[in-house]
Amino acid sequence: MKYMDYDAETLFSVGRRFLHGDCVEKDIDKAKEMLERAADMGHPLARKLLDTINDRKEEEKDNMEEWNKMRSGQMYNWTDPVIDRSLKQSRIACEKFNKSGIDHDDYRQLLENMIPGVPETVTILPPFHCDHGNGLHLGEGVFVNYNGMFLDAADITIGNHTLIGPNCSLYTPQHPIDYRMRRRTIESAFAIKIGKDCWLGGDVTVCPGVTIGDRCVIGAGSVVTHDIPSDTLAAGNPCRVIRKLE
Repeated sequence: MKYMDYDAETLFSVGRRFLHGDCVEKDIDKAKEMLERAADMGHPLARKLLDTINDRKEEEKDNMEEWNKMRSGQMYNWTDPVIDRSLKQSRIACEKFNKSGIDHDDYRQLLENMIPGVPETVTILPPFHCDHGNGLHLGEGVFVNYNGMFLDAADITIGNHTLIGPNCSLYTPQHPIDYRMRRRTIESAFAIKIGKDCWLGGDVTVCPGVTIGDRCVIGAGSVVTHDIPSDTLAAGNPCRVIRKLE
């Protein structure tokens, strides 16, 4: 029996469960769909609950100012409630993921909970840590070895079939240079982009705002502070191009 075949009272009851996550997985879109149907059928409370949802969405939209600053490279307050809530959710998701492992039945589900929309061909070996998870955009076949730390205040994009060695760190947050500003709860963040078919050796650190081109090899222990062009072997601290790759 389809949901839309239910009577108004049942639609209202089930829709409310989807709204609050009671006994079912929380799904706002599904809740709205059921409540809209219940309201059209004349349920006295469905329209009021729908108005509450819409008011909440407008309030959340107004509260996204600091989040939008964070994602666009502007100075933002990292104690903002929206950002703080995302950080907490990510910490819980990382904790659950790190208690599992690649050989466990729940591995794939926990990975998807930690990084929404991650392709099925991506493999990440725990332990792994990220700030938000929703700022990670991983291509097909990406492999991340043990102890990755991807701080995604800004977006981190990794191309198809790129291999990330153990103990690699990708940092997008940038604290102010002025020590007086560092005492405040503000920072900025700059996106990291790594191309397709790259290989980052173990213990590589990629700094905020860096772009690494396609088919690059970054030597173990490198600290990448500036952009690296495609088809190059680069290494060192600071990382520099050693030679072109055929």
